[in-house]
Amino acid sequence: MIFLYRRRWGIFYLPVLLLAACAVWLLSNTLLTLPPRALAIAVGVPQGGYAQAGERYRSELERLGIAAELLTTETGALGPLQRLANPRDAAQAGFAHGLLAERGPEAPVTALALVGRQPLWVFTHHAGVLQLGSLRGLKVAAGPPGSAARDIAEQLLAQSQVLARDVTWVPLQGLPAANALLEQQVDAMITIGSSDAPTVRLLTRSPGVTMVGLDRANALATREPRLRPFVLPQGAIELRGNVPPRDLTLLSTGTHLLVRETAHPALQRALLDAATEIHGTPSFLQQQSEFPDFQTDFLLSPVARQYALGDRPVLETVLPYWWAQLAELLLFGVLPILVLTALALMWIPRLFSLRVNTVLAHYYGELKFLEQELDTVSDNPITLKPLLQRLDQIELEVACLDLPDRYADRWYTLREHLGAARERLLKMRGR
Repeated sequence: MIFLYRRRWGIFYLPVLLLAACAVWLLSNTLLTLPPRALAIAVGVPQGGYAQAGERYRSELERLGIAAELLTTETGALGPLQRLANPRDAAQAGFAHGLLAERGPEAPVTALALVGRQPLWVFTHHAGVLQLGSLRGLKVAAGPPGSAARDIAEQLLAQSQVLARDVTWVPLQGLPAANALLEQQVDAMITIGSSDAPTVRLLTRSPGVTMVGLDRANALATREPRLRPFVLPQGAIELRGNVPPRDLTLLSTGTHLLVRETAHPALQRALLDAATEIHGTPSFLQQQSEFPDFQTDFLLSPVARQYALGDRPVLETVLPYWWAQLAELLLFGVLPILVLTALALMWIPRLFSLRVNTVLAHYYGELKFLEQELDTVSDNPITLKPLLQRLDQIELEVACLDLPDRYADRWYTLREHLGAARERLLKMRGR
């Protein structure tokens, strides 16, 4: 007992404190991890539509104390979706249109929201080309084989009874394709992009370049549900320049904000808050507060599903972003561990008291049994001798007890009671 008591800090207190520190560390690195302070966003080609949107996200995230890095790639290189699907890539978020859903390596990628539309644009410098059927025998830039724009272009032409072999395909896309069209090296260009994309802004405002409406757009949308028809009103892009010069029926696919499945939930909510601020304003392609929308072509993130239902941590609604994350860790992680640690430290002295109480209660019990026998025996020395021997044994054991100093008063009290019993026993023997 005295050995354990004198080494109680090393045997009891210190292990409890170390266990509490390990529990805090483990909890802060597993269940209640703080979100990272930096985020890499894949935005595709420099100066593209995704890169412009990424700049707006960077500004919104910096207000929350999150440093956003925009990762760009050259034309023809891996896009944002492929970068997110690569576990060795630094990107944690990015953008992609809905036609890329279910195209291969996007299994570890989920969507946070639908944040805009990307129309399917058909540009040409031939004034006589008013429908897709007129592209037969012409040079068309629609990206490399297997790309989403190329696949949709072939489907569009097939709707107009134009086979893929009836067109000379040029594997250019983006600004190189736009420049080739302006230099009349190709006759038409089919691309997918937002209204803010540099390629679209360039071609919609270039003299001599016209937009072509799509025939039987509803039929193609029936075959490809990720495409949705809409009418682009006359003058919607530029009212003074009357761009477009007439109402056009176009197809659009959704722009998705994507993250990896492993992205921190708080970071996902921060991206959704930024998306609400950025994409809530109306334009000729969307209505007020139409985006972000949670009817996505990609698998929706569980965090986004809860966000859509208004389910988010209460602390994030009353505290700034970083304070909310720290308060969640302290209230739901550190504080319970500290309470349990305090209770354990308070229980250790009670453990020693319980042990001492048990020992002393044992000898008080023996003393009580002895006194009860004294009430029943006679004054015959022969019958008192065994009782005296038992009392001697009890006193010897009590004298050998090695109790901590704080229990000395109780030890002396027990010895006084044993002395009183011995005095009574000796008086009975001397009669």
